[in-house]
Amino acid sequence: MFLVAYMDDLLNRCGRSLSMSPRNLQYACAISGIVVLILNLVGFAASGFLPPIPPSWDAERTAEHYREHEKGILAGAALMAISSMPYLAYTAAISAQMRRIPNLPYAARALQLASGAVAAVSFLMSGVILAVADYRLDRPAEITQALNDLFWFISILPWPAFAAQDLGLAYAIIFDCRLNPLFPKPIAMVNIVASLLFVPSIALPCFKNGPLAWNGSVSFWIPISVFGVQVVIDSICLVRAVSTDAETGEKVVDVQPTGLGTVDKMV
Repeated sequence: MFLVAYMDDLLNRCGRSLSMSPRNLQYACAISGIVVLILNLVGFAASGFLPPIPPSWDAERTAEHYREHEKGILAGAALMAISSMPYLAYTAAISAQMRRIPNLPYAARALQLASGAVAAVSFLMSGVILAVADYRLDRPAEITQALNDLFWFISILPWPAFAAQDLGLAYAIIFDCRLNPLFPKPIAMVNIVASLLFVPSIALPCFKNGPLAWNGSVSFWIPISVFGVQVVIDSICLVRAVSTDAETGEKVVDVQPTGLGTVDKMV
């Protein structure tokens, strides 16, 4: 009983501490997008995938790369899988700030939130598949090559989820026509352009060489660079938006999906 009472008192004091404030939680979620970038950058580098290995390699050469980078690939796989968690936090931060835009259609926030959840799963699956590919290197080289192909496909081809998330946020920014909007209007264009630049990578399965292959400029270098810039910019804008919250807590203005003009306020 003493231990239960002590733990209860300790947790109550933690709950009242400044570090547990709603604003600090939102700050942590807002910068989680940058954490995702760092985890994946380190993960790809540790795996020897910067630059990516060419899809034109034969099975034995691909398997040899995995044998040479066995420990680095296992570490990289763990970092990629872990990055799915901060991406969920980043998505939640965007959704929380979108709720502050008056009369924003529910569908816009739902689209952003659902797409972000799917995008987070793609980070998780990339890490899992890469770990499986590196798990039994005494297997036939052709199996390792097939798992390597699957890793690159699952890392790049889920771009529609990221594009839908960007477009949901862009819609909310454009929709916010107040004198002092929550996000600067040019950020909408950043997200729209980013989503458009993801599209050409849909042709990735058709090429083993050239700019549209998974190691090419169009399918890999341009999308990953644009994604990095977009996430950094969005994260900075999220931090700025969180800083405008009232000191007493979060204010939310939300439109219910079943009504027009039904407004809920939560203080």
